[in-house]
Amino acid sequence: MNKAKMFLAALFAVCFVSCIQINEEVEIKEDGSGKLTIKSDMGKLFEMLKSFAGEEELKKEGMDRALDTTIYMKDMVDTATNITKENKALLRNGVMNLKMNIKENLFKLDMNYPFKNLSDANKLYSAMSGNGMMGNVLKGLNPNAGGQGDGADNAGIEKISSIYDVAISPGKYSRTLNKARYDSLLNDPKVQESRGMMAMMEDMQMNLTVKLPKAAKNVSNPKATLSPDKKTVMLMGGLMNALDSPQNLEIVIQY
Repeated sequence: MNKAKMFLAALFAVCFVSCIQINEEVEIKEDGSGKLTIKSDMGKLFEMLKSFAGEEELKKEGMDRALDTTIYMKDMVDTATNITKENKALLRNGVMNLKMNIKENLFKLDMNYPFKNLSDANKLYSAMSGNGMMGNVLKGLNPNAGGQGDGADNAGIEKISSIYDVAISPGKYSRTLNKARYDSLLNDPKVQESRGMMAMMEDMQMNLTVKLPKAAKNVSNPKATLSPDKKTVMLMGGLMNALDSPQNLEIVIQY
């Protein structure tokens, strides 16, 4: 495997951990329905790729072609064999927008998932973080996926999304650390390997926005900020902070 392919394989293996910026937004409506949106900006990874492999080598591999596509999750989850029927129903209405352009250092991945009620919202969060499931669903985006042991090689990395438990109930949103899963994550050798790449990206961000149907009455994290009407709560943080001091990104909102 040449340098470009080796680096691209590594890039996709850690992209859900080492994204330069992750913006998670959940909107909760009065009737309990809403939408979960996760926007990832990984453009700086392409800067690293070009410095590592060189633009001419990338062109030989056909990686200089721009991509702007919309993917409907039903087309992916309906044929997946490692997802339960209930989780397929939760995820199939999701929509993914992918934009890639190496020349412009553009690599954006936006995922949008609607939910009908708070019960489905909680199940959706659980389904997305459980057992690295989303990574398995999305591994078809990896041009080097499909080899023997591919899923096993990436399994530890994908646990990053499961270190927090998210729970939504009438009048309350909470994101709290799951200590057992966090300890398991830190002990995973694949995660330790990825931290070398993460250390080169000090400006990585992991931001949370919660849009409420009513004004917030109490917010546990003093680093969180509120909109003037107190219906939007924002918590900004670094991705490395999630690994080194995960309690700093915990939050409980009562509204």
